[in-house]
Amino acid sequence: MKSTVTVLVSLLLTGVVAASPAAAQTRLVAPATTAAAESEAYTPFMLSFVTPLQVPPRDFDVGGLRISLIFGECRNFDGLDIGVVGRATGAANGLQLGVIANIVQGDGLGFQAGTVNAVKGEYTGLQIGVANYAEKATAFQIGVYNGAKHIEGCQIGLINTTRTMAGIQIGLVNVIQDNDAPFIPVINGYF
Repeated sequence: MKSTVTVLVSLLLTGVVAASPAAAQTRLVAPATTAAAESEAYTPFMLSFVTPLQVPPRDFDVGGLRISLIFGECRNFDGLDIGVVGRATGAANGLQLGVIANIVQGDGLGFQAGTVNAVKGEYTGLQIGVANYAEKATAFQIGVYNGAKHIEGCQIGLINTTRTMAGIQIGLVNVIQDNDAPFIPVINGYF
């Protein structure tokens, strides 16, 4: 177990390196820090102005509260995420409230509310926004545009699109590409 001083020095060096463009090619690491310890970087709180101006740096996992004043980025996220634009390069689980966007590069679970909600992996939960997208979803999507490659659940919006579905679409334009009738206005579904 690392001492408090070693952890603080490691955090300080990691923050200095993340903020320095020249240091991007030569990463400084505290002597007691190993690759395994870096992969376990965890924080219960993150405050971001614009990445990389954030504490702690973007290569941390957040389990608790993340506040992104303009743009914030972390690796994995569990908890409450509030901000203008929030991005997780890994998984995100919990409540995400983004004025402009909530972006998840991996899988997600929970509730997303923002102008744009995008999950590049599997998503389970509720998405409410102008535009909602998930690669694979077990979800309820409510927005002007809702999209997925595969969804099990419900899409309610002006335009709803998916390749495959087990559920229902309610909207002006409803498209299930791999359906006998791929486009049906008002209500479309496949079970």
